Amino acid sequence: MTAIKKKKRVSKKSKTAWRKYSDINDVEEFLEDQRLEERLGKFDTKPDEELFVLDTHGDDKPEEKPDVKPEIKPLSAKQRKRALLSETPKCFEVLLPTSKVQDPNAKRNHVKPVGSKPSDLSKITKQRKLVKGVLAKKVEDIKKNKKIVAERRKKIKSIRKTYDKNIWGDDVLEAKSIPETLVDEFISPEAQLHNVPTTKRLRSKPALPKSVVTRKSVEVPHPGVSYNPSFKEHQELLQEVVQHEQKMMKREAHLHRVTTGMFSKVTPKEKENQWREEMSAGLPQPHDPTTDPDSEPSDNEYKAINPPVKNKKKDHKARRKQRERIAERERLKQEKINKKKITDIYKLRKIQSSLANKEKLSAELRSKRATKRAAREATAPPALSARKPPAREPEFVDPEQLTGDLRNLSNTTNLLKERFESLQRRGALAASKIMMKKKRKLKSYFKSGHKVTEKDIERYVNRDVGKK
Repeated sequence: MTAIKKKKRVSKKSKTAWRKYSDINDVEEFLEDQRLEERLGKFDTKPDEELFVLDTHGDDKPEEKPDVKPEIKPLSAKQRKRALLSETPKCFEVLLPTSKVQDPNAKRNHVKPVGSKPSDLSKITKQRKLVKGVLAKKVEDIKKNKKIVAERRKKIKSIRKTYDKNIWGDDVLEAKSIPETLVDEFISPEAQLHNVPTTKRLRSKPALPKSVVTRKSVEVPHPGVSYNPSFKEHQELLQEVVQHEQKMMKREAHLHRVTTGMFSKVTPKEKENQWREEMSAGLPQPHDPTTDPDSEPSDNEYKAINPPVKNKKKDHKARRKQRERIAERERLKQEKINKKKITDIYKLRKIQSSLANKEKLSAELRSKRATKRAAREATAPPALSARKPPAREPEFVDPEQLTGDLRNLSNTTNLLKERFESLQRRGALAASKIMMKKKRKLKSYFKSGHKVTEKDIERYVNRDVGKK
C-alpha cells in the first residue's frame, strides 16, 4: 500500500516563494500555443491544403520519377532580372512585419504608399486647392526657385572671355594687391607686404564732405584783433568777448547751483546737535518737573496717560443730520460736474482754434529744424572720432597792449596749436584729447651700512637741504 504524501503548506508571501512553490507549466504552455498561433495564424482559418498532404504512393514504393525530362529553355539574364522586380529586396525584408498580431491602435493614421489610388476626400481637397490657386502658386514658386538656382550656377561657372589685363605690365607689388599708398622705393617689399592686412584691403576712409574742400584753410580773423584796429571794430570784438564770458559764467553758475549749491553747509556744533537728535529719536526723554507747569506732585496715585473712551451712540437726529450733509455734498459735487460739462461744450470752438494754432506752430518749428539740420549736415566736417573738435575761442587784445606797429607786437597765441586745432575743425584730422603725464615724485632713502663714512652722510644731508 502506497503512502499518501501529505501536502506541504508553504508561505507564498514573497514573489520568489510564489515562483518557487507554484506550478505554472500549464499556463506557460497555453501562452506558448497562443503566441505560435499569433505568428503562424490559427488552424481554424487555414485551408486544408496547407494542413494536409495527399499521399499518392505507399510506404514501400518510392515515388516514381519519369526518366524523360521535358526540355526547359533556360531564362536569360534579362528575364531573370525582370522576374526579380516583383519580389521584395533582401535589404527591405527586415522592415516587413513577421507577426500576425493586429495593431493595438485601431485609429492609427494610415499612410498610403506611393502610387496608390487617391481617395474621394483627397480629390475634393485637391479640387478646392485648384480653385483657390494654391497649387498654381506652388508651381510658380518652384519654377522661380529653379530659375534662380540655375542663374546662380551659371554665374559661378561663367568664364571670363575678355583678356584685356596685362599682368606683366603692372608693378610686382601692385599685382600682389598692395595699395598704392604703401608702394615706395625706399621700403623693402617684405616690409610693404607685412603692412598689408590679411584681407589684402585697408580700412576705407570716410568720404570727405564738400565743407572740407570749400572751407578755407586759414580763417580770416576779426578786424578788431589787428595791432592797429579802429575804435568801432575793437568795440564790436569786445562785445563778442563779453557775451562769450557771460555765457561761460552762466554755465559755471548753473553747474555750481546743481552740484555744490544744492547742499547746505553746517557748523560742527550744529552737525553734532543734529546727530544727537537723530540718534535719540524714539527714546524716552528725561522728565523735568520744573519745565512742566501742569504737572503737580501726586501721592503715588496711578493715573492713566490716555483717559478711557466712552462708546457714545448717535441718536436719530444726529444720524439724520449726517445723511443730509452727505446728500448735500453729493448734490453740490454733481452740480459742479454738470456745470463743467456745459462750460466745456462752449469752449469747444476755442479749444479747436488753439489746437490748430499749436499744430501750425509745431509744423513751422519742424520745418525750421529740418532746414537747419540740412544746412548743418551740408557743412559739417566728417566724424573721424567720437570726440568733437575744440571750439574756437574769441581772441581779444587789451587796449593797453595795443602798440600800433608790428615791431612791438607781442604774440598771444601758439601758431602750431592754432593750426592743429584748425585741421581738426575742418575735418582733416580726428579730434584728440590732450594727455599729460604727471611726473612722479621719487623719494630717496639713505641705506646705512658698515661701509658708509661720515662724508657720505654729510653729502646726503647737504643734498636734502639744497633741495628744500
